[in-house]
Amino acid sequence: MTIKVNIGDADLADLMAKVEAGEDVVLMRDGISVTRLSAVTAPVARKDLIETILLERSGRHRVTQAEIAEWKAIGRR
Repeated sequence: MTIKVNIGDADLADLMAKVEAGEDVVLMRDGISVTRLSAVTAPVARKDLIETILLERSGRHRVTQAEIAEWKAIGRR
């Protein structure tokens, strides 16, 4: 659920408590949304991310310099 709050009425401690409880908080100025506060998800470990990328790339064929040159030529048309 999203909670909308006027910036002038905002209390940071209360907003943080709402975000930590899983709410998204939209800060508004004069009825216009200015920013959104939401919880940060757990960061993905860099090692796990690299392993996932390498696994995904392992099944693909390597791109040659000729293919890259052809793509550049097509893009210039």
